[in-house]
Amino acid sequence: MNGKHITILIASFAGASVAAQAQSWCPPGARWVYSDGAGAGTTITYAGDTIVDGYAGQRFTQFEVMQLPWDPDSIISSYGAELVTRTEPDLVLYWLTEHQVWDTLHWFGALPGDRWSPGWEYDSDPPDPNCLGSYIQVVDTGSMVIDGITLRTWNLEKHLPGDQETWTCTVIERVGNAEGFFILAPPTWCTPTDGQQSFSCYADDEIRYPPSTFPCGSTTAVVELGSNKVNGWEVIPMPFTDHFTVHGPVTVRQGEVGLLDLTGREVLRVPFQGSLLEVNANGLLGGIYLLRVQDGQGRSSHRKVIKE
Repeated sequence: MNGKHITILIASFAGASVAAQAQSWCPPGARWVYSDGAGAGTTITYAGDTIVDGYAGQRFTQFEVMQLPWDPDSIISSYGAELVTRTEPDLVLYWLTEHQVWDTLHWFGALPGDRWSPGWEYDSDPPDPNCLGSYIQVVDTGSMVIDGITLRTWNLEKHLPGDQETWTCTVIERVGNAEGFFILAPPTWCTPTDGQQSFSCYADDEIRYPPSTFPCGSTTAVVELGSNKVNGWEVIPMPFTDHFTVHGPVTVRQGEVGLLDLTGREVLRVPFQGSLLEVNANGLLGGIYLLRVQDGQGRSSHRKVIKE
């Protein structure tokens, strides 16, 4: 089967009549945000299409943010390994790079009683014997309306060999796993390399879940959004239009002030000397950005800022 390893355990495509109304897996702007609740998190963004193993697929970037426990004002950000999925009718597969096989991520055509494995046994090499035979089973199906669009839902149970407790989660068409990480994480053992993070929000060019007055941005909300100070640095006005002023309590030599968009891409950088700087942001689109104030020793402070 051309190296394809699809671990659907009970393959019942009785829901084919519903599949005709299936929602796109990766609309333009699709983005998933996850957080561990302690200053760390990951933003997964649909970045475009690709070809893997002879199949047309979807490529995702991972932007990861970590807050240092011993320094709450510090943030480390980096790009994680890219993810690749592909779709078949009502089925989403993801590419296991290390093992060079496709495995099941979501089975959007599944009905109550159907089950599949997201390839947990492949999270370690050699495979973890505790994970062999583990699976996800559909308990119930339904639907919900998000921003005027009807999406199907699935209530799932996660089963691991020898585990007496029932673990449940919810999957929403187009949104994916709405309670755990991008890949359906098991409750114990077989810990995915993605880490144990919880769902924060999903958004694309049409919908956002859960509903909110703010865009589904990145995981960098370490400083409260309503504040206009970080480490004594003040940003005026907030929100800003074409210009804003950064004012601080100390004198900076050979520093920098920068803005990053919600994917972590730097969109503006200016040198900073002294304790007061007016920044021209006239060329930027309105939205939420990450402001970075960096001194000459490489120490930096971050916070979210809003351009109207």
